[in-house]
Amino acid sequence: MNTSKLIRYEANKRSGATAAVFCIFFGFLGLHRFYVNKKRSGTVMLILSLVGVGLPVTIIWSIIDLFRISDMVCTYNNDLADKIEQHYYTLR
Repeated sequence: MNTSKLIRYEANKRSGATAAVFCIFFGFLGLHRFYVNKKRSGTVMLILSLVGVGLPVTIIWSIIDLFRISDMVCTYNNDLADKIEQHYYTLR
């Protein structure tokens, strides 16, 4: 990976610690899922929480996600690296 690819990757990669903090404090709102670009499930969590009836579901969901957050961040970062690699490959 050349310098410009590395700079772009470093600027856009996600941190596992930040994702875990989002999950612990705002997990019921799905913020941690938005952080790792899982917009659909993040939106579902947000809507369920705002409705109120789904709040217990989203709390349990976020507890489960807390154990999975490392994999979610790793997947996001791997996908990001692949996208950057493809972008620079198509520019050639």
